This record gives sequence, C-alpha cells and structure tokens, in this order.
Amino acid sequence: MDVENGKKLDIEKRTVRNKSKTGGLNYADFSAECEEKNYGDCFIIDTGDELIIYDCGSEEHALRVIEYMDDHGYDQAKLILSHNDSDHFDGIPKLLEQKKLSGIYTTLLLKYKKDILKIIDDGRRTENGIIEEILDKYDNIAQLSGEPIYDVYEEKPALCDGVEIVGPDKDYMLGTVAKRLDGREGDTMDGETAVNATSLQVSVTIGSRKVLLCGDSSFSAIEDKLSQYDCIQLPHHGKEKQAEKIFESKGNPIKTLYLVSDNTGSTNGGSDKLDDKKYKGYRVKNTRKCGDIEVDEKIFEKKSYTTGKTLGV
Repeated sequence: MDVENGKKLDIEKRTVRNKSKTGGLNYADFSAECEEKNYGDCFIIDTGDELIIYDCGSEEHALRVIEYMDDHGYDQAKLILSHNDSDHFDGIPKLLEQKKLSGIYTTLLLKYKKDILKIIDDGRRTENGIIEEILDKYDNIAQLSGEPIYDVYEEKPALCDGVEIVGPDKDYMLGTVAKRLDGREGDTMDGETAVNATSLQVSVTIGSRKVLLCGDSSFSAIEDKLSQYDCIQLPHHGKEKQAEKIFESKGNPIKTLYLVSDNTGSTNGGSDKLDDKKYKGYRVKNTRKCGDIEVDEKIFEKKSYTTGKTLGV
C-alpha cells in the first residue's frame, strides 16, 4: 500500500483500465509461447511508487520487465534474487546492461566464510578453500561482483512499504550451505537441493491481504509462516510433495489462493500432478495453464478467476 502526502491510498481505487502505475503483484510467464524452453520465474511488484522484481529467470523475462518499466514510467527497480539457480537469475545481466537496476538483494556467502568453516569443522578445510567452493558453486551470484549488490542478512534492506524479505533465517541458511560444501551428508536439505532450500522468501502486502513468495524453498523453511498468508507461491514450480504439505498445513482449501510458476518446459516442477482430482477445490492459479497471473486485492474476493496476458495490473 502506498503513502502519499502522509495518507494511505486505497488500492481498490487504482484500476486496471488506465494501465497507470498500480499497486499489485504481476506474475510473468512465457510457457504459452514455447513449452520446451525454461524461462524460469519472474515477479513484478508494483506499489505505484516503486518497482521491485523478484527473480528474473531469462532474457525474455528481462525484456518484458523493461517494456513494463518503460510503459509505467520507471527508470530503475530493485531486484531480489531468491537463489543462485539459472532459471531465477538469467535475465539479470540484461537488466544490468540496460541500467535498469538500482540494487540487487540476495545472499552474499563470502561474508560468512568463517561461520561456514566453523560449522563444517572437519579439520581439513581452510578459509581459502571455502572461498573457492562458494565462488564455484554459487557462480551466478559471483559474477555480479562490482554491481550494486547487497547482502540481506548483514543489514535488513529497506525495500519499500509492504514488501519485506522474511526468510529463511540466518542459522538455517548457514547450516544448509555448510552441509552442501561439506558434502559428507549429501547435497539436500528437507527434500530440496541446498540451493533451492535456502531461497529468499518475500512478503508482499496488497491492501488487507498478504502474499508469500517462496522461490524454490523447502517446506520446513516456510512452515512457520504459512498461517499468516492469504496467497502463497507453491515452491519449486508447484512440486507436488511441497504442495501437499502446504495444503495440509493451511487446511480449508477455499481460504487461500495459491500461485504456481510452471513455465519450465520439459524440466517442469511436476505441477501437472496438481491437476489430479484429489486436489480439486484448491484455488490454484498456474502459469502452465493461464499464462501471466495478475494479483491485486480484488482477486481475493472472487469465486472464480480470470487472467490476462499483460504485465500491468
């Protein structure tokens, strides 16, 4: 929700029709154009005054973000990168090339090399060795060196009113990264890869409603937050095991709206399994079926949902 001249604006007064700067969350998708290409995730959060991007998984997404910014009068945006994987990262170089980003907010693991070394504590690793492994295994983030990039744990970023990074907690992040670099106990945490499990989670307030964006988070990393949200992104492109746990945790299927970004082509997260009749009744909007998804406060009041093919809310 925006604040102008010290007064809160009612999001209901901002309409779709004029395509002006509007408060809401926009969910970009390219699956309708090419089912075999992995375009990854991309969200646009438009408060009316500021623009925040959550992941940008392909150059195609980046081009549409740039178009949206031009159409809505934004010179620059802030970007939150949930994790290192390419299908969340690959559009960022294009946005940087076009000077569209004022800052990138993510996890900068080199700042925690001593902590990670202490957690592993195997008597063999050195600090330099930890540095080399981080640069190798978190290579996409490493290539952003020299750009306006900020660590979200060192100092909580002031993004804008109604948008906040809410997880995972630092201990979970460090423990999971240490497990990956250690390797003695495998490369997974709570059924996800270590990289996915530690995806940054973002809370977005839209009017009186709250949305949780999860990236590819593990269930255990978001479990304690689920009760607070009216709308939840089902992690890892609608992976069934994750979805089942979230559905069970939330209970009544009518009260929560779920978002799935499954535009990942032949590498999809398995969201087709959510078409099974046993999930009938859950309010799931899936980009695999309906393209772009636009979320504003009004969508929560509807018993049925429609989606458009534009990024503007």
